[in-house]
Amino acid sequence: MRLPTRLFSPSLRLPLFRFLSVLLTTVAATTAAPGTEFSDAAQPQLAATATGRVYLTFGRGPEIFIARSDDAGATFAPPVRVAALPSLMLGRRRGPRIAAHGDTVTITAMAGELFAFHSKDAGKSWRGPVLINDVPRSAREGLHALAVTPDGRLFTTWLDLRDIPGARTQLFASESADGGATWSANHLVYRAPAGHTVCECCHPSAHFNARGDLAVMWRNGVDGARDMWSTTRLAGTKAFSPATKLGTGTWLLQACPMDGGTVFTSGESFTTIWQRAGSVFLAQPGAPEIPLGPGTQPVAATLGSATHIFFQRGPDLIATRLSASLAPTPPAPHAPNARFPSLLALPAGRAILLAYEQGPAKGAVSVVVETLAP
Repeated sequence: MRLPTRLFSPSLRLPLFRFLSVLLTTVAATTAAPGTEFSDAAQPQLAATATGRVYLTFGRGPEIFIARSDDAGATFAPPVRVAALPSLMLGRRRGPRIAAHGDTVTITAMAGELFAFHSKDAGKSWRGPVLINDVPRSAREGLHALAVTPDGRLFTTWLDLRDIPGARTQLFASESADGGATWSANHLVYRAPAGHTVCECCHPSAHFNARGDLAVMWRNGVDGARDMWSTTRLAGTKAFSPATKLGTGTWLLQACPMDGGTVFTSGESFTTIWQRAGSVFLAQPGAPEIPLGPGTQPVAATLGSATHIFFQRGPDLIATRLSASLAPTPPAPHAPNARFPSLLALPAGRAILLAYEQGPAKGAVSVVVETLAP
């Protein structure tokens, strides 16, 4: 049984917010095909294999689910329950993360500790949980990232609160060479100078390029500034480069904005997108930032010569697109009552998939997955 490309309400009428979404999409900077909707779901994340098989994970209360698509996201099989974690952290970018390589799929999730689940049969059956953090309760903040190399090795990083003299929130990591069945000893990615901290409630991001180079991005809390920083590690090496501040401006803020941005690849180069003081910026390390206007929770992915960008503005999801000349299209509404987008460029330039939460601020929330035209 396959899910249709749209799930209707029991009365077979399209819910009002989805109807408005279709209307808004016709004028958006990025055109989307009608999407698949998963009811009572939150915090979606996407992954794909080199052959284009797509996976979506999301949370539903204490449970983690996965749905698989064998046609590049056009349709999805009914979701499979991966596991239940009684204290699953879900919301504000806390939620499961997913990576896929061949028939191996790995999901990581926070529930006081950082756990991994893995499947060797393309998501049909699951094993776990496997504990990743090696100091109890050190990953309790609940914010983490997961990335996979082109040859299937896994890297996860998280906000870590282990008791080290002079340290506050730090970035630690662990790696797996067997699809998530076992994990390496935890190692430090970044520690802020004494008396300072990594921003306590903004999720980190991690991404590998096609060579296997790794980039990690996070928000810092140094000298009262909540700016984005990044580091890289070349393929085949263990050491990370010195941390570098992103962008030219700074944001003096005695609070956490709960917004960590995204790192992605444009060709072999790493590019970042994030918000500062309520405005969205795109930047490559060491290059000038590109302002994209007011917004929060941005994501981006490159398909061909265009970079597709989505972010929240008020209650709505906004779309824009950058050409090869870095000229952005005017930001346009994409979906109402939508938030926490996840974006994935499929291999070989096939398409881009977008997933997001949709629904009223208080009430039932669904996850919607759309295929974006090149």
